[in-house]
Amino acid sequence: MVQKLTVVLVATPTGIVMINRLRPPYRGLWNGLGGKVEPGETPLDGALREVQEESGIALDPAEAVPAGLVHWHVDGELRGDLYLYYALTATTIAARDTREGLLAPRPLAWLQAPDNLGLVADLKALLPHILAGEDLAYNAWFEGNDFKWLELLGPRA
Repeated sequence: MVQKLTVVLVATPTGIVMINRLRPPYRGLWNGLGGKVEPGETPLDGALREVQEESGIALDPAEAVPAGLVHWHVDGELRGDLYLYYALTATTIAARDTREGLLAPRPLAWLQAPDNLGLVADLKALLPHILAGEDLAYNAWFEGNDFKWLELLGPRA
């Protein structure tokens, strides 16, 4: 079954809101906010709900700009579609522990550092495209839990 998932990079005056995951998948790595799209939700609705649940930030739908669609493959099998969004908000948050992990704004320079090993690998590969405002389609290829490569398919239709 192909899941619908979301990841949202929320830019605030103090940095991009990230979560250092407490549990698998990606325990101990920094990722954007997001999660599963529930039945009856659009990907945007799911993204906004997940941001609210994970951070307390209530985004206006117009603030969440589509930033790509990733077809996520594990061991050659399509497992999910990951809808990417980028949002800019004036809301600020302080670092805090949550049920999902450590939530904290991270500086853009830290996220983009080539030697940063703390990001989820596919997000690290996607980050330049998201920050450039591109709304592209991709295939992400994994072997088990190991990210192998990102394939650019072109503009999202």
